[in-house]
Amino acid sequence: MSNDSAQGPELEERIGALKERIYATVTGLAILAGLLTAGHVTVGESIFALVVGIFAIAAAGFVAEVIAHQIGHRQFPRGRELAVMARTAVVALGTASFPLLALLLALGGLIDLDTALIIGIVVDAAVLVGVVLLASARTGLSIVQRLVASTLLLGLVALVAVALLLAHGH
Repeated sequence: MSNDSAQGPELEERIGALKERIYATVTGLAILAGLLTAGHVTVGESIFALVVGIFAIAAAGFVAEVIAHQIGHRQFPRGRELAVMARTAVVALGTASFPLLALLLALGGLIDLDTALIIGIVVDAAVLVGVVLLASARTGLSIVQRLVASTLLLGLVALVAVALLLAHGH
């Protein structure tokens, strides 16, 4: 079965994983931007902040799915349901891969911290732009409507990232 013909539980699993990736990517973007603007942070502190932040959002997503399942189905998720929830959370952790790799290059002295943070920001922003463009391309809207929808979605993503940045006092 191709990705375009996914139905039922498989489609719901893919949608859930995509949502988690978006949450984690926006969170990572805000963390990286906060670190870049904070000054006086070390590479080690930056790695710690990114890893803990992405882990926290992935764990929160997992807990939210379990609680929502319990409320909606009146039972704790079991078997495949629980495995899908766990897999979705683990996939969200992967959003930190490229920014973390850049920070590890900085840890090894191959690039400086600011360059690593900028690489992470650019990668996360590019991922979000790609997801938004893909989402609008799949809607069947006219090109002008897709452009407007994409602009609005990217504006909302930027607003969320700025709100997260402000919430962390940077």
